[in-house]
Amino acid sequence: MPISASDIQNVVLQEDDFGHEMRVGGIFTNFRFPTINFLPARFKLLQHGGTYIDPVTQKTRQFDYRFHITKRYDDLHNIFLAAECKNLNPDLPLLVCGRPRTDAESYHLFIARGEDEKSRIRKVEGPSSLYKPNDFVGKSLVRLKKKDNKLCSDGDSEIYDKWSQALASSHDLAFGAVYRKPLPKSLAFVMPLVVVPDNSLWTVSYRDNGTLEGSPQQVDQCEFYVDQNLLIGLPFVLTHIHFVTLKGLSQILFELANTDSYKWDKIFSITSSDFIP
Repeated sequence: MPISASDIQNVVLQEDDFGHEMRVGGIFTNFRFPTINFLPARFKLLQHGGTYIDPVTQKTRQFDYRFHITKRYDDLHNIFLAAECKNLNPDLPLLVCGRPRTDAESYHLFIARGEDEKSRIRKVEGPSSLYKPNDFVGKSLVRLKKKDNKLCSDGDSEIYDKWSQALASSHDLAFGAVYRKPLPKSLAFVMPLVVVPDNSLWTVSYRDNGTLEGSPQQVDQCEFYVDQNLLIGLPFVLTHIHFVTLKGLSQILFELANTDSYKWDKIFSITSSDFIP
């Protein structure tokens, strides 16, 4: 039987990686601001599909999206998103395994550039941080596959490639926040993300004794602890990467669009202190 256009369309809609990437881009570019927000954030798509030099391997790599969010009448507060896209079949989802976040993992850093044209790294920790103690945090990734009609683990190499690209792409965004001219007074937070299709993200949480804490949960977003040092001339660390579905990405953008929300207060907390590793 000859292949029909509808056959090809079904494959493209379900399995084409670039199609998923374009759907992610559609969420970025077609985002609708909350009507209750009188001073919404400014959203700017910085780049789609550019290349960069990996600071560790020195090899040329390609990123998917880089995005910039700031308050509409305030260029002081800046959030940069480094988003990578991974198309997954919801029947063979990504499983993020983890446990409650420890106090040592409960922190994030942002870049503060002062009027003296010098940049400093600021630390927000504990309950004041975006990443609160005892919340679920991912520590291991499992990609599921079917074998003999049963679900089993298929490793994490494909997912690892994507989240390592998100971290490497974040390097350029952080470097630019520190060194780009001119040097206005500003604050900058970098958030790496991996975006997967809806219904393809699950979590499972463990107790300290290795037993499961409840049943596996289907989610739209979760955080994964990475503690990744970025080579930008300052002691800057990306503590977490965000795994999100298309719905989860929309949820994050909705929260960040409301510049009066707790998210901005958490990210640029007044309780922050100089980071001394």
